[in-house]
Amino acid sequence: MKIVLVGFMGSGKSTVGELLSEKLSIPFVDLDSVIVERIGLSIPQIFKKEGEAFFREKEREFLIEELKKRSDFILSTGGGAPAYRDNMEVINSSATSVFLHADFETLYGRISGDRNRPLASLDREKLRELYLKRLPFYRKAHFTVDTSGKSPNEVVNEIISLLNGGRGKSSL
Repeated sequence: MKIVLVGFMGSGKSTVGELLSEKLSIPFVDLDSVIVERIGLSIPQIFKKEGEAFFREKEREFLIEELKKRSDFILSTGGGAPAYRDNMEVINSSATSVFLHADFETLYGRISGDRNRPLASLDREKLRELYLKRLPFYRKAHFTVDTSGKSPNEVVNEIISLLNGGRGKSSL
């Protein structure tokens, strides 16, 4: 089973992805980590040296490669991946997508001051605009789970229940 987690920065994609991977006993892949490993620069360094357009193209290229080469995995995308070109359609045609949703204020509290997220340095209103711009893309996901006020384990259990057609924990 291929599961792709999408959502804005700070929605918990990496944390939830790792826990979900453990519970389902299938590999976890963080797309941002794949990019860093393959290019040899941190995300902020890529943005500074090559620019966002270069980053988005590489992100798309590696997303497609990961979706094609793996049969079972949990993949967390960067917050902007679903909003670039037709990435959300590519994701939905190759995997089961889950949008990890949280309200803007919750997300802003989680990411403000995070130097590893180049776009988190935008002022509050620009960040809110970016969030609102990306929401329609995230909403194309097969499932949506609200992460506000929930522990990562609660979110994982909710995802498993959704994937099982609402039947709770069973063998996926």
